Amino acid sequence: MKLAAVLIAISAFAVTDGGASDYKSAYEKAQAGNKPLLILVTAEWCPPCQRMKKTTIPKLMAKEAFKDFNFAAVDLDKERDLARKLIGSRGVPQLIMYERKEGQWIRRYLRGAQTPQTVEAFIGRANLIRTADAKDAIGK
Repeated sequence: MKLAAVLIAISAFAVTDGGASDYKSAYEKAQAGNKPLLILVTAEWCPPCQRMKKTTIPKLMAKEAFKDFNFAAVDLDKERDLARKLIGSRGVPQLIMYERKEGQWIRRYLRGAQTPQTVEAFIGRANLIRTADAKDAIGK
């Protein structure tokens, strides 16, 4: 992987790792468009979360794996209410995908530190499908 691509990916992640405004923007784009909403919920104190943020996500961004998604990061400590709405009582890190199918939002999640290959497989196929109420789960 070229260094320039990695630096661009890290810069792009730093921009999306800004919190509520980034989540709000990604959510609004998902509501208005065709791309699914992909959210990474992490915490600063969580070593597996930091591995995801510093290793897995930049590698995927360098490969443009998230280009077909509205991607946002939410920090559990900085945005506790939003994070808890998204993950409930399940732990972090958690990657959550909301896709619109037949007029309703379908929610899938992947919990724990993951490799880039696992995340690519997760976003590439539908499994662990659960129907979510978009107002309660992702709306404001």
